[in-house]
Amino acid sequence: MPPPNPPHSPRSQRFFDGSQRKSVATTDAATLAIREIAERQHGVVARRQLIEAGLGSGLIQDRVRSGHLVPLHQGVFALGHRRIGARGEAMAAVLACGPSAVLSHASAAHHWGVRGFRGRIEVTRTSGHRKPHGVWLHQPRVLPSQDTTMHAGIPVTSLERTVRDMAARLDERQLERMVVEADRSGNLSWAALHEILDRPGGWKGARRARRVARQVDPRAAETRSPTEVDFLALCREAGLPLPQVNVLLVGKWVDFHWPARRLVVETDSYTFHGDRPAFERDHESTIELSLAGYRVLRTTHTILQRDPGPFMRLVREELLGPQKAPRS
Repeated sequence: MPPPNPPHSPRSQRFFDGSQRKSVATTDAATLAIREIAERQHGVVARRQLIEAGLGSGLIQDRVRSGHLVPLHQGVFALGHRRIGARGEAMAAVLACGPSAVLSHASAAHHWGVRGFRGRIEVTRTSGHRKPHGVWLHQPRVLPSQDTTMHAGIPVTSLERTVRDMAARLDERQLERMVVEADRSGNLSWAALHEILDRPGGWKGARRARRVARQVDPRAAETRSPTEVDFLALCREAGLPLPQVNVLLVGKWVDFHWPARRLVVETDSYTFHGDRPAFERDHESTIELSLAGYRVLRTTHTILQRDPGPFMRLVREELLGPQKAPRS
């Protein structure tokens, strides 16, 4: 009969956490426990989670030395390699900032898919002392539980709280684009957004955020590009009646339409009109719409950004008639 396994063989050793609450009976089970946590978290784990799962400090160090756990931050590891992608990097930063941490600000906006992002990962927490390298850390005194959630497996500020946090950094047009993208995503609650924005207490960008939330028409979510969002904003600023958005006329989709005046405005951005076939289609569409009795005005992203005044005066004249020159 073969002798029993020695006390420290791989199949008989046990790894305990400090309180002796849990144990992992074998190294195979330890591997499985690590993998299960990492697979839920985009390939990363925190040391505290491994301890809670029953792995002792010695086993964790062995896995680090062998390269099975790759250090990313103090107490945070990738499973096997550093190529963990943007979500893995974000999750690692959140784990490194402690149990109360959530992804926030520009990083949260990017995670929700409502705004591009470049720079350090931003995290908000309400407690903790360690500040991980390379993380932009925010630490307010209070972060209400309703302002946080889980999205795609990562703790993150709610989309509504993310809009509030970004209001201080964006001008009105940029913030409007973000709110439109948030509305289009289907993840935004207008009631929750107004509740967050109307809370007592001052914060930078509050007035701008409240104004944008009041002004943004839900039809802006039907637009396809930032240029179209900008044009709707310009119409509101000019006091013009708002048009129908993305309407099918004589078999052609048009950006904006005022039925009472049979006026069409097309806002041509390079993203949608930046090749020869699109250029030809645009002109064919203008001819067909004109033959059907529509007045077609075209503008571009550059015009609306640099000097929209002349074009908006032209739209006003088409809708309301020419303005009389002031008497001298």
